[in-house]
Amino acid sequence: METSERQEVSQYLNKQFYQIHESKARFRVQQGGTRSGKTWACCQYIAFLLTESSKPLVISIIRKTLPALKGSVQRDFLQILQETGIYWNGNHNKAENTFKYYDGENEVEHLVEFLSVDEPQKIRGRKRNIALLEETNELLLEDFRQINMRTTDFIIMTFNPSDPVHWIYDEIIPRNDCDVWITTYKDNMYLSPELIKEIERMKERDHDYWRVYGEGQRAVLSRRQIYNNWKFIDYKDFPTVDYVYLGLDFGFSNDPLAICEVRKVNDKLYVHEICYKKGMTNQDTATFLFDKGYGDTLVYYDSAEPKSGEELRRLNIMAKPAIKGQGSINAGISLIKEFDVYLSNESKNFIDEYHSYYWHELKDGTIINKPMDRMNHLHDALRYCVYSVYSKRNDFFVI
Repeated sequence: METSERQEVSQYLNKQFYQIHESKARFRVQQGGTRSGKTWACCQYIAFLLTESSKPLVISIIRKTLPALKGSVQRDFLQILQETGIYWNGNHNKAENTFKYYDGENEVEHLVEFLSVDEPQKIRGRKRNIALLEETNELLLEDFRQINMRTTDFIIMTFNPSDPVHWIYDEIIPRNDCDVWITTYKDNMYLSPELIKEIERMKERDHDYWRVYGEGQRAVLSRRQIYNNWKFIDYKDFPTVDYVYLGLDFGFSNDPLAICEVRKVNDKLYVHEICYKKGMTNQDTATFLFDKGYGDTLVYYDSAEPKSGEELRRLNIMAKPAIKGQGSINAGISLIKEFDVYLSNESKNFIDEYHSYYWHELKDGTIINKPMDRMNHLHDALRYCVYSVYSKRNDFFVI
């Protein structure tokens, strides 16, 4: 790209585009805060390659789940193709979730495929030139390894650094063939002044949150973090037990329905995320539990939702109200801290909550034993279950 050309398009492209374009590294990592423009710039770069590459390319745009893929990076990429006119000269196969583009000037055909890791037969069976991994910290290390082994040229990775500990920091960033850039909302020329003000309000409300989403810096284990010693293992390595219990926190429009599975072996708890989804009715919930094989599993739910609990029972779910009362939140947290907790690596939403579940901090810096009412849906579900089953206050027969 000539200097004059670069100056001409720089009005329309954020800096991440040039960082990726000028890099020769196999791993090109875009770490950043919220609304930094990294995803949009990466999609612009993929669109640029469709019109500039003289060799045929197979490019995979990948995210953990298909709904998340379609609602984020795929939507952005298709919008860019439409705005640039590339879309109308290509072939978008919605059934196969691919986009083919024939570059007549270079006489080559390119293929862009949209893949999710929850389609393992596609991830493990295909070779590609380039992979764009959106929200890479959602992926397990094994997911990445399978993608890496089948990518010949280079891999672009984007992520918000919300995890204090992650394989990206250990396996990728220290490599000699890795370039990493940190960008923030200040690097996004498209943001309105109103949105910038809204982002900057985070700085006064929550310093730990601001570090990650405002400054794009790696999260640290905060002294405000309620739990800080959980271990993470694959769900397949959970021990077999006689009884499994579920904790459930109701949600619908604003909050997700959150369900977790709990197993206990001596002084160890094994916890696995089952559901984290908005818009779930009680009928949907019952159908989901039966479909997942939990139809005969005892479920502890928020006792402040007696109507929903009764509906679950009428739908043949073994639902029981959780033990609650004055001080039960802190008592439940204290009880969980008495165990060694093992959270499954597959529990992405729970892992996010784990790193962001904080005590309140007063303006003078005093930390008080009151959990912040955010990032707590699965934590509440876990507490309902553990406190109801294993506390000394349980006044019922537990099988």
